[in-house]
Amino acid sequence: MREKTAAIVVNYNDSETTVAQLRRIRDYAALDAVIVVDNASTDHSLEALRAEEGAKVTVLAAEKNGGYGAGNNLGIRYAAARGFTYALIANPDAEFTEDCLRGLVSALEKNPGLAAVAPVQINPTKAPGAERPGSRANVLSGAAAFPLRGWFADLLEAGPVARRLFTPLLHYPERHYRAKLARVDCVPGSLLLVEISSFLRAGGYDERVFLYEEEYILGQRLRKIGAKTAVLTSKRYLHRHAASIGKSYRRALDRQKLREDAMRFYFRNYLGCKRPALLFAAFYFALIRLEIFLTGGGR
Repeated sequence: MREKTAAIVVNYNDSETTVAQLRRIRDYAALDAVIVVDNASTDHSLEALRAEEGAKVTVLAAEKNGGYGAGNNLGIRYAAARGFTYALIANPDAEFTEDCLRGLVSALEKNPGLAAVAPVQINPTKAPGAERPGSRANVLSGAAAFPLRGWFADLLEAGPVARRLFTPLLHYPERHYRAKLARVDCVPGSLLLVEISSFLRAGGYDERVFLYEEEYILGQRLRKIGAKTAVLTSKRYLHRHAASIGKSYRRALDRQKLREDAMRFYFRNYLGCKRPALLFAAFYFALIRLEIFLTGGGR
């Protein structure tokens, strides 16, 4: 008997993007259910989503907007209670084929100990080489995976200028992705398939974080229980970065504030950073905000 797979899609004030996602994937035979979590939207989203409910589609209304992690945890716990084995965590702006999903399911089925797997993230960019995981163009437009690093390396990754200068030091090189199933520390949160029992045993997403750093935290939690993460390099998906979050947090400075809060939390609670490192991080964040402001992102 085939193990059951549910897609988990979290929505907040962007039913247009989420409904488009539902209509793309709800007829995939490889999906047994699509569970949409509305994160206490303040617009008409819940009404629009409930109009899409049917044989496969279930809409859950969160009591409050607890953020990305809380919304996905709610959906995954709902799936677990109904006997699902796998959960496809899918951003509304992540576009993937049924063949891609089948490949992810097969990877988990054939590799005991593997708890999370993702395809290669491709972004709508015309930069040469952006489709090659590990290439400079791929990393700068949205990396396929991330190593778990120290706090200083993570700070460099957060800075637009430093990220471009130190790309080879911060990411897996192209040769790392030569294997069909490349072992990595963590994968982007925009599209990944998790084995539900391992995900929950690891504690799921940390609901104390509202947005950003989720992939690093999940990577740390899965590593702690000895579970593995990988990228299926033969499969691709298109991620239209920030299509949803850009509607809720239109200013780059507002998104930067969320990122800083998440990074400080991660540094303190998962990397054990003390006051000197946190003070340096605060100074570095101020430089990033200045750069965003000077380049017009503060408007």
